[in-house]
Amino acid sequence: MALADQTYGFFIPTVNLLGVGCSKETGEQAKQLGAKKMLIVTDAGLAKIGVADQIKGYIEAAGLQAVIYPGAEPNPTDKNVHDGVKVYQDNGCDGLVTLGGGSSHDCGKGIGLVIAGGGNIRDYEGVNKSSKAMPPFLAINTTAGTASEMTRFCIITNTDTHVKMAMTILC
Repeated sequence: MALADQTYGFFIPTVNLLGVGCSKETGEQAKQLGAKKMLIVTDAGLAKIGVADQIKGYIEAAGLQAVIYPGAEPNPTDKNVHDGVKVYQDNGCDGLVTLGGGSSHDCGKGIGLVIAGGGNIRDYEGVNKSSKAMPPFLAINTTAGTASEMTRFCIITNTDTHVKMAMTILC
């Protein structure tokens, strides 16, 4: 079969908001997705300088609730995902907002995979291992780099083997 005779799929979110100040729409966007309580997945730096609190304020201004999980480390690990799942469940969250660069987005997508399908993030290593759609998900990008906010993939480091695992999210 010739290369030109094959069909290829490319998956990206259907809506991307761009522009100065567009993060102010986070609460309304979450509401449109049907969420009531969002887990904001970010790194310690963005939490420390108040950016995560600002996003939380936008969510609360829309009449929703939000909890901040500042545990996304560079090259997020299975432990970061596990800890985020616990925060999500302990606080009764029903949606995710990732805030930052690729590490925050990958960590949040990993949390979403486990919330949707159960088990351990390691269960999803490989292509198309997820069978359930993630909870409502919004990504707020603060860097230009990996494009993780726009893909259906996440990369999580296995803390036992120190090997990066790739997973795909059901769209």
